[in-house]
Amino acid sequence: MRTQNFFVGMFSLVLGIAIIFLSRNMPMFDENGILGERFWPYTLAWLFIGLGVIQWISIYLQRGTTDGEKADLSSYPVRKAYGVTVLMVIYAVALCYAGFIASSVILIPAIMWVMGERRPLFLAITTALIVLCIYVSFEVVFNSPLPESIFSESF
Repeated sequence: MRTQNFFVGMFSLVLGIAIIFLSRNMPMFDENGILGERFWPYTLAWLFIGLGVIQWISIYLQRGTTDGEKADLSSYPVRKAYGVTVLMVIYAVALCYAGFIASSVILIPAIMWVMGERRPLFLAITTALIVLCIYVSFEVVFNSPLPESIFSESF
């Protein structure tokens, strides 16, 4: 298991460095001092680098406790994570075709259902509040458009 953890840490570190490298020509702030195109990828890159380093530190600190352990990649929680990954890939594709609001209204309760939430009223209210908060944050506060449906662009 230490070997897998080492490679996860290395992957996180390499991904962070790649994001920094690929976003190097983007402006961090625009001429008005507003967050530019590079701000969020740069922040995410440093998060990946930090998590990779933390992963390596945890390997070092737990060097005697995890000897001989094997990762069970077919257990129920891991299969549940695979299902959420599939949902996220479908969501990413649906963002292009259905737009943010329609895709998110389907994705959020689906993931909550997979995670064990079964109360319909709670699913509906939570979904509405999450979508509303994201919409207001990006469209109103940051003045950054969210993905729209390709079908609504022709009108």
